[in-house]
Amino acid sequence: MEYKLLALDLDGTVFNSKKEMDHETIQAIYEFKKHGGKVVICSGRSPLSTKWVSETLRLDDPIIAYNGAVIQTADGEVLSQAAFSQRGIRTFIKACETFNVYGQLYEGNTLLVPERNKWNENWIENNIPAFALSGGNQESCERFRRNCTVKQIDSLEDYAERNTPTILKFAAFRKEEGNFQEFTRYLLGEKIEFEVSSSLDFSNLEISPAKITKGTSLNVLIDTLGIHMSEVAAIGDNFNDLDMLRLAGLGIAMGNAPSDVKAAANMVTATNDELGVAKAINTIIKA
Repeated sequence: MEYKLLALDLDGTVFNSKKEMDHETIQAIYEFKKHGGKVVICSGRSPLSTKWVSETLRLDDPIIAYNGAVIQTADGEVLSQAAFSQRGIRTFIKACETFNVYGQLYEGNTLLVPERNKWNENWIENNIPAFALSGGNQESCERFRRNCTVKQIDSLEDYAERNTPTILKFAAFRKEEGNFQEFTRYLLGEKIEFEVSSSLDFSNLEISPAKITKGTSLNVLIDTLGIHMSEVAAIGDNFNDLDMLRLAGLGIAMGNAPSDVKAAANMVTATNDELGVAKAINTIIKA
């Protein structure tokens, strides 16, 4: 095969709209592995969530989680990790207050929230999907879920000051009465602290430490594997995949991707509900 490594986004890509993995997609991933390729999950999801997906798929390759902030082995051993500075944490929390935006912090596999609401009430179940139709083991699913925590903190600023936590990702969501556009502009201007992207066409924000993306971490990982970026194929569906799609030897956008993401890719496959990943992998194998 021309491509030795396949980098795969999850939501909107490997997952269909029901948060399941189609049988044809799973088989195509196995086929790529049979041909000697490596399959690296590259997701904004947590380390535990990506490990659960990897285990369900019976993969043995490294994983990129939190949009590049964590690189781990298939067994969950952390190979590298990038965290926010304490200044960055304070800046984000104060910006959420100033612009009246809901923000949450990710500390390892714990979600820190200032209030309980629609964006976090089912986080554990969403973080560890059951995969009832994708071969997920129910006992294993429950074990993974027990290791995820949502912790409500009355004052995130005080919590950060007292505990100096290792925060690996921020997420922000629009409130009707808030100024999400100005908030986004403000964060984009803080380049010394933040890498700003989105997995929902900028109706939310996913914020990583400065200069940390799926693409930069993929570059670090393949160097340790002795693989050149020209030998990498990457598949994704949203703005947090852009860097990865642009850097890969073959960047493939999903049919459900926004037009700007499609424009940045080398090719466009079908949607995540039309077996887009399976079709793309079959094309790669035959190339």
